[in-house]
Amino acid sequence: MSGPFIVDAHAHTGAMGLFFSPESEAPELLARMDGLDIQCCVNAGAWTYLLQGGREGLETLRREHEASRGRILYLGVFDPRRGREALRELEEACRRPGLAGVKIHPTFHRTPAEAPGYEALWRFAEEHDLTVLAHSWSSSEHNPAQALSLPGRFEAWVRRHPAVRLVLAHAGGRGDGRADAVRLAREHPNVYLDLAGDIFCYRLVETLSAQVPANKLLFGSDFPWLDPRANLSRILLADIPTPTKRRILRDNALEAYKLNLSS
Repeated sequence: MSGPFIVDAHAHTGAMGLFFSPESEAPELLARMDGLDIQCCVNAGAWTYLLQGGREGLETLRREHEASRGRILYLGVFDPRRGREALRELEEACRRPGLAGVKIHPTFHRTPAEAPGYEALWRFAEEHDLTVLAHSWSSSEHNPAQALSLPGRFEAWVRRHPAVRLVLAHAGGRGDGRADAVRLAREHPNVYLDLAGDIFCYRLVETLSAQVPANKLLFGSDFPWLDPRANLSRILLADIPTPTKRRILRDNALEAYKLNLSS
């Protein structure tokens, strides 16, 4: 394969609220992609859109997709606290190019992942053949709200809607969260794990590669929280076969998000 081929399955654009990042906008993301052979990315949106939703945030993502000539795909956000309005926005987005799926974030939205308010989202994703990217993490004493996104809390939806592809962002984090994410990916064909985030555990890529099926791990940068080189280098330097690296860097994202990209 010649030319850029990597798919970044989890990035963001815009200010992320918790910290200052001098390079966080779409043109800067594209510059990083150009320097690292990243063909396209899946954009989960800015801090304000993740927290508040709304047409304005979605329209920003559409404009960035168009300006990138299709290289920055994007996710709509579903917050169960504004479910009907969020579904109307997603319905409109489905009629425009560039929508790759839907992001849910139980921790930000202060709603347990198994709450009935998410039922409408899972039905919508099934009807429109959309992938769901869900924030997932482990138990945290200093951030108790992370418990709302423990991987096991998604399992009832996975069983009830086996046609919906679920990507557990951050592979469940650390400890109990990661162990449960691995279990779900092993037991359910429709569950995938992305490697975005600051999960700086020893030999993480090698360990997960040995624990889950070969098609289940996706590279994600979590830009601008992290420079894409942080997680990209971990995969490139991992002690795993080259075909497995290619799967993580491209092929698995194509499957999980049903992307049709030219080589």
